[in-house]
Amino acid sequence: MIKLHLGCGHIKLPGYVNIDIMGAKAADVIADLRSLPYPDASVDLVYSCAAIEHLGRREWADALREWARVLKPGATLRLSTADFEAAIERYREKHNLGELLGLLIGGQKDEYDWHGMIFDFDTLAAGLDEAGFGKIRRYDWRKTEIGELGIDDYSQAYLPHMDKKNGRLMMLNVEATRSESAVRP
Repeated sequence: MIKLHLGCGHIKLPGYVNIDIMGAKAADVIADLRSLPYPDASVDLVYSCAAIEHLGRREWADALREWARVLKPGATLRLSTADFEAAIERYREKHNLGELLGLLIGGQKDEYDWHGMIFDFDTLAAGLDEAGFGKIRRYDWRKTEIGELGIDDYSQAYLPHMDKKNGRLMMLNVEATRSESAVRP
């Protein structure tokens, strides 16, 4: 079974091929997420957390098509990205733009740590549908391998920070199934 962790950064997931554009310690493969070194329909699961928002508004849909290309028909894409709706709600409550800057525009610590796109569920779902995904739904990070293994990644980013019981989840966690007729890039 081939499982890809796209945009792994510093988090190495066991049982996954950890892929990042930077040569971070956690990366097993260094590659651009828009051009994966895997044959068509060869991958069983793609997981990407806090990566798609780093692509520009004219690039992210092509990345989804690329991810569909490598996935087997019926396989799962699970992705997590900053939730623009949650950010707006939090801002309306607290009027503290500073706590939302990293979520909205990235940490800006290196050449890749910039956000080029923002998402709400409808925008992401439309892009997934167009790329050849179906059964598009939100998922609960607690009910995934990541949650079960106790791995803390951005799919479980809350404000106030780390308040997973009473805080607001700031990530849009979406799962989709690659259809038989996925669009080629």
